[in-house]
Amino acid sequence: MSAYIARRLITMVPTIIIVAFLSFMLMRLVPGDVILAQVASGGGASGGVSSIDQQRINQIKKDLGLEGTVPQQFVRWLGGVARGDFGDSWLTHQSTLKQFTRRVRVSIQLGLMAVVLSVMIGVPLGIISALWQDTAPDYLGRVIAILGLSVPNFFLGVLMILLFSRVFHFTFPTGVNDFWNDPWVNLQQFVVPAFVLAFASAGVTMRLTRTSFLEVLRQDYIRTAHAKGLSQRLVILRHALKNAMVPVITVVGTQLTYIIGGSVVVEQLFNLRGVGSLTLTSVLQRDYVQLQTNVFLFSLVLVIGNLLTDLTYGVLDPRIRYG
Repeated sequence: MSAYIARRLITMVPTIIIVAFLSFMLMRLVPGDVILAQVASGGGASGGVSSIDQQRINQIKKDLGLEGTVPQQFVRWLGGVARGDFGDSWLTHQSTLKQFTRRVRVSIQLGLMAVVLSVMIGVPLGIISALWQDTAPDYLGRVIAILGLSVPNFFLGVLMILLFSRVFHFTFPTGVNDFWNDPWVNLQQFVVPAFVLAFASAGVTMRLTRTSFLEVLRQDYIRTAHAKGLSQRLVILRHALKNAMVPVITVVGTQLTYIIGGSVVVEQLFNLRGVGSLTLTSVLQRDYVQLQTNVFLFSLVLVIGNLLTDLTYGVLDPRIRYG
């Protein structure tokens, strides 16, 4: 196991470098002149960049880290990343890493709650559908899964806001309320957005759990367990559940990508000031440094999450060995 982890950590290094390069280059491909945007925001001449003194333009390039060629800019930025310096935001002139860390706790809580709700909804529905195949519970579970896969999260979010405001006369709390300071207000603020994000993922989890469980229930060792007189509950919990969960864990691990992508819209709908709303503001304001910091750090989280997902396989199925 330790040798496998060491090899995976070594192979993660070129992966992280490639992710850093892609996040850096993609930001340079976004249309628009950042220098012109900076001049306009700073009250420059109406004639555009051409009417600004060249010394002023050079100073702006230096402040924004745009000196030299693009490869030179990338090497300079990568060296700063290695030292923990991701650069300063072009919009606020504050450290992009500090802004990310201030906002990321909101996105982490939202994402973790969405993953937990996705598993809590999808796995039981999948098991029930598999145990009562081609019956009313199975049909109901499949309908719920199809709805989860079909309804966009922004549409479901608007429906939930209308439902709670018009029917229950409930207004979602504003601002960022820390869980440790006020758990009840915090849950009021996060449970519904997390459910909106989890609904689509729960549909995927349900479908895969059902398929995997049906396959496991047809295995010889399950029939042998029944023949020995073990109860249905014991057979499911001790023999079927762990083996059926291996492919489900893979999907749950990769669902974090979709949850992060969907959090941009959901955070805006429910007024949650997380990394999603920070990323959207960076896109609209052409704050490329903040944007590439967000993309790189979230990509790093996904790379580490994939490693943890792979290591979970051996816990669920002892037959899996890391050679």
